[in-house]
Amino acid sequence: MQDQTPLTETVLGDSPGPFRVGVLALANDQVIERDLGLLLPPEVLTFTTRIAFGGDCTMEQLAKMVPQLAEAAQLLNPEVALDAVIFGCTSGTIAIGPETIRDAIQSVSPGALAVNPVEAASGALRHLGARRINLVTPYEFEIADRMAAQFEAAGFAINRRFDFGITASEDISRVRPEAILEAAARLGGEGAEATFISCTDFQSLEVLERIETETGMPTVSSNQAMAWDILASLGVTGGVPGYGRLLRELPN
Repeated sequence: MQDQTPLTETVLGDSPGPFRVGVLALANDQVIERDLGLLLPPEVLTFTTRIAFGGDCTMEQLAKMVPQLAEAAQLLNPEVALDAVIFGCTSGTIAIGPETIRDAIQSVSPGALAVNPVEAASGALRHLGARRINLVTPYEFEIADRMAAQFEAAGFAINRRFDFGITASEDISRVRPEAILEAAARLGGEGAEATFISCTDFQSLEVLERIETETGMPTVSSNQAMAWDILASLGVTGGVPGYGRLLRELPN
């Protein structure tokens, strides 16, 4: 004899998690999922899909992702309403434009907060009261110049800048955290109010607090800024220790 319970309201409840966040990650990104797993609390569930990308990290190559954005967003657990959707590429945000990314995400998830690293970092830096910043990037110089220009257009002044000059996208995630620390420390704290370390595929998270100690000012990274944007926007309380002043000082 086989027993079967009818699917009634006593059996079915809500989908798991009070907060649900979709992540549009580049196919070759090895860092963003790990970082978000460390930064977001258990009540914030993440669902990730990948966007085809590889080869050289250039403005032309990055811009080719545009037709894939809405299609990728449709794969983000379409059976539940998402509270936010992350586009996980800082240089891609520069190449494509925040408005185009937002339109693609909200064409699929109209009620979701559309998050990108550039606007999240800008918001985080303003929250910290920083207008004059040091900038560390993994990029070749055309992308780095465009990145600096984007922040200047948003009202920031670039105090000093260090670029690793990497073109091969697979090499970005291979940069040692200690090398990122050394680059940021070399720029120092004189004349600046914060450091921004760009790129979701950069292993900067574990050295953020050491950079803050070395330079004497707050440090913001792409993934840390997006986590802050989501937590602050959704009203998730409780500071996140170990990954810089920005998250440590979230309200309890």
